[in-house]
Amino acid sequence: MGFLDNFKAAMKAGSEAADSIIERQRAEKAAAEAATRPKPEARSQQSRLPEGVVMVNLNRLQPIELGVNSKGQNVLLTVNGTLHAKPLGQNALDADAQRNEIRNIAREVIIREMKPQIDSMGDLKFLMKSANDLNRTVCEELSVRGYQAAFKIPMVIRPN
Repeated sequence: MGFLDNFKAAMKAGSEAADSIIERQRAEKAAAEAATRPKPEARSQQSRLPEGVVMVNLNRLQPIELGVNSKGQNVLLTVNGTLHAKPLGQNALDADAQRNEIRNIAREVIIREMKPQIDSMGDLKFLMKSANDLNRTVCEELSVRGYQAAFKIPMVIRPN
C-alpha cells in the first residue's frame, strides 16, 4: 500500500502544480490584455446629451423676490426644476452663457406671471397649479427667444 499512497500523493501534487501554472498563465494573459486595451475616457454629465443641448438646473436661481403682499409680508419664492434647451439657430454663446441666459429668461417669466397673484402665494394648491402652468409658459418664452426647450424635472415653486 505504500507505493499506491506515494503514487496518489504524487498525482495530487502534480495536479496542484498544473492548476497553479494554469492560474498564473491566465493572470499573465489578463494583465497583458488590460495593458493593451485602451482606457475609457472620463465622460462628463453633459456628454450624454445630444450635441448643442444644454441642461439647465433652476435650483441655482436665488430666491425670487416678488415684493410685498397685501398683508405686508415680503414674498420670496424658491424654484426647483431642470430643463434641456437647444438653440434653434446659430448661437455664439458658450454652454455656460446659454445656461445663464436661460435662467434669466425663466426668472423673468416667473416674476411676470406670479407678481399679479402675489396674495395667493400661501396656497399650496395655487402654487402647484402655477408651477405646472409655468413649465409650459417658460418653454414657450424660450421658443420665442430662440431656444427649443423641455422640462426634464418639472418646476416646483414654494414660498421661502
